[in-house]
Amino acid sequence: MDIRRITEVGIAVRDLEQATTLFAELFSASIGPEIEVPAYGMRYRMCRVGKVDFEVMAPTGDTGVIADFLNKRGEGLHHIAFAVDDIEETMAHLGRKSVQFVDEKPRALNLDFVDFAGRRFSEEVRFAFSHPRSILGILFEFIQYPREYQTP
Repeated sequence: MDIRRITEVGIAVRDLEQATTLFAELFSASIGPEIEVPAYGMRYRMCRVGKVDFEVMAPTGDTGVIADFLNKRGEGLHHIAFAVDDIEETMAHLGRKSVQFVDEKPRALNLDFVDFAGRRFSEEVRFAFSHPRSILGILFEFIQYPREYQTP
């Protein structure tokens, strides 16, 4: 399988400003711009600490993926994401090992982001989430970045 590395850790929070300030103060994190994702009813900021991005996510309303998570579990770890070279191959490989995914096919979003070489991208990112019941109760995300994207 083509997993390159852990690329992000998702954290669900109620107050995005407070959480990103905490990351900056405690860990000297580089704080990215706020990005809203209406399809998921959320907004987030990447907080880069060393070689890992923490995707700090907050709901934009009373419904949506993060609002639902906070209502069920409270603030904390939401997911761990791996950078992969080929999302379909990753899903097929894990599927053969009985891993179930939230969706049958990868999702795609056009996002603005910065890689670990400092290059800016405004491109499609393809991703899939494994179902937590498949792997130790943990939500894993597998992300296929653009080919030129530099991981640490």
